[in-house]
Amino acid sequence: MSFLQKVDLQLFLPAVFLALLGNVTLSSVAPALYPQQFIYLAAAFISFLIFANIDLRVLRQLASPIYILSIVLLLSTVLFGVLTRGSVRWIDLGIVTLQPSEIVKPLLVLVFAAIVATNLRQTKFLLALLAAIPALILILIQPDLGSSLVVTAAFLGVLFLGGIPIRYFLGGVVLVLLASPAIWRFLADYQRDRILSYLAPGADPLSSGYNAIQSMIAIGSGGFFGHGLGQGTQSQLAFLPERHTDFIFAALAEELGLLGAGLLILAFGILLWRVIRILRASEDVFTQALLGGIFATIFVQTAINIGMNLGLLPITGIPLPFVSAGGSSLLAMSIMLGITSSAASSLSLVNPLKLR
Repeated sequence: MSFLQKVDLQLFLPAVFLALLGNVTLSSVAPALYPQQFIYLAAAFISFLIFANIDLRVLRQLASPIYILSIVLLLSTVLFGVLTRGSVRWIDLGIVTLQPSEIVKPLLVLVFAAIVATNLRQTKFLLALLAAIPALILILIQPDLGSSLVVTAAFLGVLFLGGIPIRYFLGGVVLVLLASPAIWRFLADYQRDRILSYLAPGADPLSSGYNAIQSMIAIGSGGFFGHGLGQGTQSQLAFLPERHTDFIFAALAEELGLLGAGLLILAFGILLWRVIRILRASEDVFTQALLGGIFATIFVQTAINIGMNLGLLPITGIPLPFVSAGGSSLLAMSIMLGITSSAASSLSLVNPLKLR
């Protein structure tokens, strides 16, 4: 196969459509992001092609150095990160900023999958947990609750497809419930406010409930066809906060309406269904666990972002995969997609991209 023939179109085309919808919206609500956003798109495409052409067996053998790299990236945030809106999540590289908590998502999924694919029986699940804890702590102290939830979902996805007994999951749920009071005390003040505003957004409409209220107004005002690009009042008049990242779904729904939002959700559905098809075709524990983690990452991150835009979930700073502005999330998701395309290629499931 040539370099491009390992690109699975059933993965690639939905992702391209999502990126197209995102950039159409971004060009309307945040035109100042260009041409830098084009650079991010190019880097994401190159990363996708590279990982689509790497044999999964090679990645599995590199699990140990990849884990070390992940921890180093997260530690670099603690040591060299810049304070932005009360959190230290980004590293300023001069030309661009890097968010390590996004970059490490595909790396950690790979590490978790490599651990559960070993022949250590029950011990491997404990080893996977010991590998996850330092990474989660380093993400939580930034603080980045959204990314920690996504990494936790990825970890559980890997374990579930890696064959962990269901009683372990039930035990974990019980432990989380018992630890809820301690978790609540650990949360930052603004994170508690977001949860309380989710329960009663109208209680403080000008402060903690403002984001959720403006987001729901934007989505509701869009109707079926939307106001049109550049015509959304909430987006264009800056009532909608973070309209290029966390609340891009609301911006898109306002300007492109239910039709645009529905097409976006449909594209995510097609992409995730393709991941499931590839996963089900595999008989290798490593590949199954890896794709289980990738599916969980994309699904949970998408569900949280859209859910908080609709007022169904508490507000947390998390981008919409392939759609939100920025390079770190786009790069991470493209790497995951490349790994999935590599899995499809190894199973001879690829619908290749051919240039004639």
